Amino acid sequence: MRTMNPALVRSSFDAQLTEAMAFYRTVKGSLSSDADATRLSAMTLISAATLWESFLSDLIVAYINRDPSQFAVHLEHSLNDDLSDKQKQILNRYAQYKAPTSVDRSTIISLLDNNGNNITFSSAQALKKGAKRWISSINMAGINALSAQQLAIINLWVALRNHIAHDSERSKAALQSAVSHGALHGTGLHRAQNAIHKPGVYLKSKHRQPDGNPRIEEILGHMQTIAASI
Repeated sequence: MRTMNPALVRSSFDAQLTEAMAFYRTVKGSLSSDADATRLSAMTLISAATLWESFLSDLIVAYINRDPSQFAVHLEHSLNDDLSDKQKQILNRYAQYKAPTSVDRSTIISLLDNNGNNITFSSAQALKKGAKRWISSINMAGINALSAQQLAIINLWVALRNHIAHDSERSKAALQSAVSHGALHGTGLHRAQNAIHKPGVYLKSKHRQPDGNPRIEEILGHMQTIAASI
């Protein structure tokens, strides 16, 4: 069985995100109204966040496929957690658990989600927790090395994506919590006092007037850097 290559997953995401950024800049240059710029910024964030979700899912699967040692431990723990004491006794006596030395992509996906859905994470902390459960310590190195600021930026774009998609009181509160996180100080993304009522307006605005980049461009730049490091 040919193993998956995490480096190829990263390079594919980088290419896709670069294309999304180029499309954003092309369309931005043709717009004549602030309302359209607001709409474009929100749509670009949704597109990029969707690419990020798929990238994380593919990367986790690739890491497990290349080195299933930690995943095998997870499977054994899951098995023991789901069995009654009598079933464990039968298993230990007649059918010892044999850790897999290789697991193909489709099997990994079905074991992580029997409906075949992508692996998704609601926050940067959930990413670290899930990755630690499934992938080896060597492959965890990049995720473990993410700074508090990078984790806060991930949480910010997740919260932005959710509020653009759902526009609920809950998503609005989650966005305010994410954007006011102290770790965002110095990034130009931090907003402590003024609530974000329209994510697109926040995203299209430049945090360093008049020569800075719109926040959407700053966020996509951070996304590209973070993806390359994990």
